[in-house]
Amino acid sequence: MRFLRLAGMLAVVFMSQHVFAQLQVEDTGGKPFRRKIIITSPGVYKAEVWQAWGGGIMGFYDLAADPESKVNLAGDTARRGLFEIGWHGRRFKGPDPADQPFCCVRHMRQIQAGKEKDKQGCYDGCADWPSGNRQRLKAWGTLDLFEKSPARVRVRARSTFVWWGMHDHKNLKVAAEYTFYPTGKIAVQVHVQNDGKMAFHWGGEYGPHLMVPGSDKKPEVDLGFVWSTPKQEISGTRGGGPSEELFLATSKRVKASLMLTIPREEHKLFSRAMRHNGRGIGWDRCGYGSEGITMNPGYDNTWACMIQMGTPGSALSAEMKTAAEALPYAMQYREPAELTGVTLVTDEAGDLNKDGYNESEGCHVLKGPGPLSFTYEKGKGAGFAPAFKVTGWKGDAPKTLKVDGRDVPVAGGVVNGKLIVQVLGTVPGPKATLGIGN
Repeated sequence: MRFLRLAGMLAVVFMSQHVFAQLQVEDTGGKPFRRKIIITSPGVYKAEVWQAWGGGIMGFYDLAADPESKVNLAGDTARRGLFEIGWHGRRFKGPDPADQPFCCVRHMRQIQAGKEKDKQGCYDGCADWPSGNRQRLKAWGTLDLFEKSPARVRVRARSTFVWWGMHDHKNLKVAAEYTFYPTGKIAVQVHVQNDGKMAFHWGGEYGPHLMVPGSDKKPEVDLGFVWSTPKQEISGTRGGGPSEELFLATSKRVKASLMLTIPREEHKLFSRAMRHNGRGIGWDRCGYGSEGITMNPGYDNTWACMIQMGTPGSALSAEMKTAAEALPYAMQYREPAELTGVTLVTDEAGDLNKDGYNESEGCHVLKGPGPLSFTYEKGKGAGFAPAFKVTGWKGDAPKTLKVDGRDVPVAGGVVNGKLIVQVLGTVPGPKATLGIGN
């Protein structure tokens, strides 16, 4: 971790980075199958969200090690995106009477094709998001750039799950809201609902995953990523066992690392580890799985997760070579720092456990016109680049924030009367006094 130490050194190291810590965003516009929203944190990363793929992060680059964006960490051959959900359903016994036409997706498709239902049992197929195969179905969905400032960019993708390029589960809907920060943190909120008349029966793969390029046959495709958790290195074709605090992808071939974590409460749903080794066809994915849930008609659920990129080439990013090193960054999200001396907002929709930390946006939410002064006690977390949203803020966004009386640069912006700031550094020690505004 990069700790804030001497005031003079802090000013030199972090202010020199501050000029580069302003997020940039480009919306290419155009037809859905061409439209991209590109988020760039100069010297740190570039992310590309593609509407044609249903709103997936189809491009992701470590600009510290790869300033010309030549190595796509999301994989040009994976065609799934850096962050993805789902895949295989499970077979199940259909309802009586046996000739009920719409017992499952597979039998429904057979009947629609003029065939008789086979006797192999019911199966809803796969439900994947995002994916390139959806282009032939024109299941692009919508893409919305709904917040932008130097401190963060927020993008909303609305789409549906599809079964490869064969079938659009039009009533099994998914919406993802990405919140991109300058330091390589991406908070994600996912909303899944079934507003149709048929249930969907999942296998164990429903949950948030990271997907990276990988190949045992093509070295030009393989980036050498391996998976680990605090308790194990994950190998084999399929994952298993209970889910843990995080999943980490590291490589000896590229400098970047990628970490995925979820709020503690989400382990009730995402209770198992999931690894699906598709290196034979150009990809490898790992993350959180579930226990074969059924999404009946009317199903409606919202959850959140967080991705953190690490790279040793940027003072603005984390550095995570092992799962043990990544654990404090995950714990900062899972068990947020305790704030005292300030009013917390606990009723935001994205604050899933109503504790004043918005898991869906990856920030504490405070209230007041400013200035604010409060105690930040980081607990098990890293204290790395904490982010704050302040409702009811009056005035412009500050360029610095006080940490124990010292000026520390921030990325900041005011959006619809709300101040958004991210500290560009790590809060030292177990406890510190933070001040926002003069």
